[in-house]
Amino acid sequence: METRRSAIEEQKTLHEEDGPVTSILMSREVEVGPMFKSTAEGSTVEECVAATVTHISEGKPLVLLQGNCRSICNKILEFWNLIDTYNPDVVIGKESWLSEEIKNSEVFRDDYITFRRDRCSRGGGVFICFKNYIDCRVLWTDEVFEMISVEVKGGNPKFSWEVVGVYRAPNEDMRVIERLAARTGFTGNSIKCSIIGGDLNLPYADWNGNAGGNSGTQALIKSLVWENGYSQEIDGPTRGDALLDVYFVRPESSVTCSGIVQGVSDSGSGMGGHIH
Repeated sequence: METRRSAIEEQKTLHEEDGPVTSILMSREVEVGPMFKSTAEGSTVEECVAATVTHISEGKPLVLLQGNCRSICNKILEFWNLIDTYNPDVVIGKESWLSEEIKNSEVFRDDYITFRRDRCSRGGGVFICFKNYIDCRVLWTDEVFEMISVEVKGGNPKFSWEVVGVYRAPNEDMRVIERLAARTGFTGNSIKCSIIGGDLNLPYADWNGNAGGNSGTQALIKSLVWENGYSQEIDGPTRGDALLDVYFVRPESSVTCSGIVQGVSDSGSGMGGHIH
């Protein structure tokens, strides 16, 4: 217990320049209302995004929230306040800064099932939380890069969604994108319904296929997004003037809308869209 307490306290002492990034997905059957208000002009509070998805377990709206935590142990109160505000069914968290010494029960509530891919060194890490009534299981956890995939089963046993959380550090090479494209690509003649939420730290990337150049980065983006049948749903900056945090959704026809909402700290951002 003392070791775990020390690990959490150590995380609380770590600081970086930027703070949490947050975003939400919800379905078109939901009245979004004030959630889609942008932050006030001149506000130092970072923006986040909201969107919606059909609940594939019970035919109800499935609400997803994505956040860049920058040490969740240092922001547990703010994190759960945000959860209570939007009541998401699924939470994708990046830069958790967790290690194996810290148990789920010390950070996450028992009304969520939590799957983690910790970096086990300073910084990084990704987790996905699901409300405990959702039928879900881990599909894969990458051993090299910070990404994890969870399958969510619908009422029809033949129908499911893949939810992927990913974090790529700013100084990390582009093999992350190659691996993500390979793991989430087409399987035989079938196309798996899929949502990828993450921070890829590519501020100059063109996610809409309009780039005229043939850079190596754009070639990898083409492989990940368009060749795999995804659409990128965030069309505005998610941190400062940069679009760093993304939602890739497949099929594109499932998306109905997206918007921006206020975040939880003085630095961060987010994204979202409606899926049916």
